[in-house]
Amino acid sequence: QDTADLVLLIDGSQNIGATNFPYVRELVLRIIERLDVGRDTVRVALVLYNSSPEIRFYLNSFYSKSSVLDAVKALTYTGGDESNLGAALEEVAESLLSETSGGRADEGVPQMLVVITAGPSTDDTGAGDRALKRASVITFGVAIGDTATADLETIATDRSFVQSASDVREVANIGDQLLPLINGVIQRTIIVQNEFTEIQSKTVGNRDIIFLIDGSMGTAYINSVRVFIREFVESMPIGPDQVQVGIAQFSAAPRVEMDLNTHGSKESIISALSTIRPRPSQAVNIGAALNYVRERMLQPEKGSRIQQGVPQLVMLLTSKRSSDSVEEPASALRELGVLTLAAGARAADEQQLKQIAIVTEETIVETTKMVRDIVFLVDGSNYVGSSNFPYVRDFMINTINQLDVGPDRVQVGLLQFADRPKIEFYLSNYRTRQEVVEKISQLRLTGGSAVNTGAAMNYALDNMFHSSRGSRRRQGVQQVLVLITGGPPQDQVKSVADKLALAGVLTFTVSSGQADEALLQSVAFVPTLAFHARSFSGLPGLAEQIMPELVTVVGDTDERDVAFLIDGTDRVRADFAYIKDFIIKVIEPLDIGDDKVRVSVVQHSERPTPSFYLNTYKTKDEVIRAVQGLRVTGGSSLNTGSALRFMKDTILSGSNGGRAAQNVPQFLIVLTGDRSTDNVREPAGALKTDGVVPFGVGVKDADPKQIEAISHNPSFAFNVKEFSELSTIPQRLNNYILCFYLMALI
Repeated sequence: QDTADLVLLIDGSQNIGATNFPYVRELVLRIIERLDVGRDTVRVALVLYNSSPEIRFYLNSFYSKSSVLDAVKALTYTGGDESNLGAALEEVAESLLSETSGGRADEGVPQMLVVITAGPSTDDTGAGDRALKRASVITFGVAIGDTATADLETIATDRSFVQSASDVREVANIGDQLLPLINGVIQRTIIVQNEFTEIQSKTVGNRDIIFLIDGSMGTAYINSVRVFIREFVESMPIGPDQVQVGIAQFSAAPRVEMDLNTHGSKESIISALSTIRPRPSQAVNIGAALNYVRERMLQPEKGSRIQQGVPQLVMLLTSKRSSDSVEEPASALRELGVLTLAAGARAADEQQLKQIAIVTEETIVETTKMVRDIVFLVDGSNYVGSSNFPYVRDFMINTINQLDVGPDRVQVGLLQFADRPKIEFYLSNYRTRQEVVEKISQLRLTGGSAVNTGAAMNYALDNMFHSSRGSRRRQGVQQVLVLITGGPPQDQVKSVADKLALAGVLTFTVSSGQADEALLQSVAFVPTLAFHARSFSGLPGLAEQIMPELVTVVGDTDERDVAFLIDGTDRVRADFAYIKDFIIKVIEPLDIGDDKVRVSVVQHSERPTPSFYLNTYKTKDEVIRAVQGLRVTGGSSLNTGSALRFMKDTILSGSNGGRAAQNVPQFLIVLTGDRSTDNVREPAGALKTDGVVPFGVGVKDADPKQIEAISHNPSFAFNVKEFSELSTIPQRLNNYILCFYLMALI
C-alpha cells in the first residue's frame, strides 16, 4: 500500500503577507485534495512559522482528508517581521516525525517535508537541515519570488526538488509540478538513502559487516532495526566472495544471532531476521559486547576475512549508556583496522558513542523533552513477588530512559506499597536520569500479603505532590502518578482516584498478574491511560506504549471551547432558574475571551435550538447576561442523540467558533431531566472520537445509563434527584475543566 508522512511548513511572516496568504492556502488545499489521506496511507501535519514555529496539527491529529482540509481552510495569516526557517526545521525534526506524533519512520514509511516561503530565512538553517537529513526526510521547496530560492536549494534533498513561482498569483499552479514528486515518494519511485547507507554504498565490494544490536531497546525499536538491516541487505551484493553479514545481540551479556558465514544469500539472511527478539534488561555492557565481537566473531572459522585484508565493519545500535567501559574494547577493534559506526537513541551516552565510532555523523541521542513531576507508585506485595519484581524495575527504567530528567524538566519520585506505603525517594532527591536509574536498579521488593492500593494513592497525594518534596504543581507543572500493581486492591480505590483527578494529578495504571484490569481502567484518569500485560515479563515492553500518552499530554493552555446542551422541554419550565444558575456557576471561574474560553448554549427537546454560539460573545459579562435572559424553548420529549450530532457537526465546528483544528480542548456539558427517546451512545462516541470531552448531568427522570454513555468516562457522569441539587455539581465540573489535560485519544 502507498504510504507517506507529509509535513507542510508554511512561512506565515510578512514575506508572504496577509493579501497573499490565501494563495498559499489554496496551493496546500490543491495538494491535499489529490492525495489518499488516511491513517494507513498518507498522514499530514502542518506548521506555520515566523519568529517561531507554531504546530497547527500533527501527523496523528486527523486521519481523514475532509478533516485535514477543514483544518487548512481555517488557517489564518499570523504575520511577523522575522522568518526563522532554521528554528522551524529544528521543530519539525524534534516534534513532528516521531512515533508519538504519528510518524511511521520505524515502520519504513517515507517522511517528507514541503517548505513554502517567499523570502530568505532570518536565522541559520544548518542545524535543522542536518537533523532532517540524518532522519532521511525528503525535503521539497516552493519558492515565491527570487529571494527564497537560495535557502530552499540548500535545505532541499535535491536542487531539482525546489519549485519556483515568480509571483504569488502563480503559486497555485505549482501543485501540478510538485505532486509528481510527492507521489514519487509515496509510490517509492523516489528513494533517498540516509548518510549511513551512503557510507556503505560508497565502499561496496568485499567486506564483512557485523551489526551489534542492543536487545533491551524494546519491540518497536527491534522491529525498526530488522527493517533497516533487511533494506540494507537487499541493497548489497551478498555472498561468500562479496558482502557477508553477521549479527550479535547484547544486553548484560552478548550472544551471536548469526556469524558471518552462517548465511550466504540475501534470502536466508532476511528469513533469519525474524528470529531476533527483544531481550529486556535494565543495564547493557557495550564494552563486553565489543570484546565478544573481536574475540568470537572476527575469526577465520566464523567467516571473517580480516587476514585476507577484506574490510571489517561493526555497526553498533544502542539505546542505553553502557555499564562497563567502552574505551579499551573500542581501541582494540581500531588497532585491528575495524571500522566502527555507532548510532544511539533514547539514553545512549553520546561521549561513549564517540569513543566507539570512527564515523560519528550518525550518532543521534534522543530523549522526549517535556516538563513533568512523575511519581511511580509500585506494588511491592507478594502478588508481584521477588521473581517478577525485576520486570517492574525494567518497566520504570525503560520509561525513564526516554525522559529528559532534570530539575527544570522531568522530576521522578517513587513509593513502594503493600500493607503500608514506603517512600523510596522524593521528586527532589535526584537531579539526573543516571541517578534515578541507578536508584531504581537497587530497588528491592518490600513484601507483604495485603495490597492497600487506595491508602497508598492517598498517601502519595498527601506526601509526594507538595512543594516541600519537590513538586512544582504551583508553577503549573503537570503532576503524574503511575500506579504499577500485580494484585487486587483490598481497600477503596475509586474515590481516591477521583480525589487525585480533582487535585489535577493525571493517573496512569500499569498492571499484570492478578490485578483487576477493569477496575484499573476506572482508576486511571481516562481508560486509555490503563495498560495491562498478560504476564509480568511483558511489563518492560509497556514503556513504549505508555510513552505516547505521556508525550501527548497538552497542558498550560487557557484556551477551551465549552458548550452546554440543556433540556429545553416543558417539563423543566418550573425549574429552569436552577439550570441557568448551574450554567453561571460553571462559567464564573473561567477566563472567557475570544482567545481564551469560548462558551455556547443550546437547548433541545425534539430538536436542538441554539441560544448562542461559541463566537457570539467575547466577554464573561456578555455570556452571563445572555444566560440570565434565557427562556425555555418548549417541547414534549427529548431527542438527545440527535442533539449530540448537532453539537458535533454545527456548534463545535470551525464555522461557528469551534477551535478543534487549532488543538483547543473542547468540552460539552449535557444536562437533561428526562430519558432520551433516541439512541445516545453512537453520537456520543463520535464526539469522543473527535476529541470532545463530554460530561453528563442527569436530574429527576434522566436515565443514569444514558448519562454515563454520554460522558467521557463514568467519573464524568453526575446524577441528582432534584434540580435544586444542581448547585453541588459546578465545583466538581470546574475542577475537571480547569485541570483536564487534552489527550491524543486514538
